Amino acid sequence: MPDDPGRKSADKPYRLSALFTLTALLLTVTLLTLFQYQQLSRVMLSTGDELFERLSLQVETQLENMYQPPSQALSLLSLGNLPNTDTLAQRLPHLQSFAQVLRDNPQLNSVYIGWPDGDYLMLRPLDVTENQNRFDAPELARWMAWHVQSEAGQRHVTYLFINQQLDIIEARLMADDGFDPRQRPWYVEATRVNEQIVTLPYVFFSTHEFGSTLAKRAINGAVLGADLTLGKLSETLHQQKITDSSQLLIYTGDGTVLAYQDVQRLLHTAQGSSLSLKRFNQLGSTLLATLAIDGYHQERRITREMEGRRWIIQQRRISLRGAPETYLAVLVPEDELLADAYRIRSESIWISLTICLVLLPILWFSGRIRRKTRSE
Repeated sequence: MPDDPGRKSADKPYRLSALFTLTALLLTVTLLTLFQYQQLSRVMLSTGDELFERLSLQVETQLENMYQPPSQALSLLSLGNLPNTDTLAQRLPHLQSFAQVLRDNPQLNSVYIGWPDGDYLMLRPLDVTENQNRFDAPELARWMAWHVQSEAGQRHVTYLFINQQLDIIEARLMADDGFDPRQRPWYVEATRVNEQIVTLPYVFFSTHEFGSTLAKRAINGAVLGADLTLGKLSETLHQQKITDSSQLLIYTGDGTVLAYQDVQRLLHTAQGSSLSLKRFNQLGSTLLATLAIDGYHQERRITREMEGRRWIIQQRRISLRGAPETYLAVLVPEDELLADAYRIRSESIWISLTICLVLLPILWFSGRIRRKTRSE
C-alpha cells in the first residue's frame, strides 16, 4: 500500500511534540538532580559543622569531667583534719577518704599529701598486675600506702599493704630512697599560689610514669595531690575517637603533647636514657607535622586536603581551672564524618537517574501505541 502523505503530515506534529516532551522531561530531571545534589551538599556541610562542633565539645566535656571531681575532692580534703596530723597512727584513719576518692575517680593513679616538714602519705590502688609486681605486693593486697616520717633527725619509710576492707595485712620498713615531697613539682607550684593547680607532665617518683598532678595547698602549708597518668588521659581520648581514621590530641602552648590516642607514640628517648614528651610534629604523622607549620597557638576550624583526603580540623583552647595553657585538636576525614550523608546523596542521584531511564521506554511505547491508534 502506498504511503499516505496525509498520515505523514499528521505524524509530524506528534513527533515534534514527543521530542519536545522528552527533551523537557530530561531537562527537568537533570535540573532537579543538580538542584538536589547542591542542596544535599549544603546540608551535608552544615550538618558536618554542627556534628563536628558537638563532638569537639563532647571531648572537652569529658576532659573536664576527668579533672573536676578529683579537684573538688582535694578541696574538701584540704579543709579536713588530715593536714594537722603528726603521726602515722593519726593519719591511718584518713586512708578511708583517700580510698573513696580513688574509687570515685578511677582515672587517678594515686592520692597523697606532703607536709612542710617533709612527711608524706600516699595511697594507690593495686588493681593492675604491673603495680602488684612493681611493689611485690601480697596476694590479697588491693591498696598500697606509702608513708614517710621524720623523727629525731631520722627518716622512716614504710610500705603498708592493705586488703579490700582497708585492713593492713603487711607493713614493710623500707630504706630511705631520698624522696622529699617538698622538692617535687606539684608541691613547689602549689605553695606559690592560693588556688588549685594542674602541673605540666613530669616523671612520677615511684612508678617512673609520665603524668600530671592536681594539687591543692591546705591552710597549714601541707599540699594534697592526685596523679593522673598520661596513659589514662590518652585512654579517654581513644574512647572518644570519632571515626576510624580520626585523630585527637591534647597539647600545650609550645606543642608538647599531653595526650594522644596512641599512647605508645607519646614518648621518645633523648640524651641517653632519659625520656621526654614529643611535640605533635614528632608523632610520625604528616598531617600533624603540616599543622605545626602554622604554630601551636591556634583556635580555628579549617578544612585541608592532606594525605589524599579532605580533613576537617578543629583546634581550640581548653579552659581547665589551674591548668597551664592547653589545647585540644580534633582531626576527622570528611568522607568518614559524613559517610551517611554521602550515601544518602548518592542514593538520591541514582533514584533520579533510574526514574529518567524508566520514563524513556514508557514514552517510546506510548508513542508507538499512539501512532498505531491513529493509523487504524
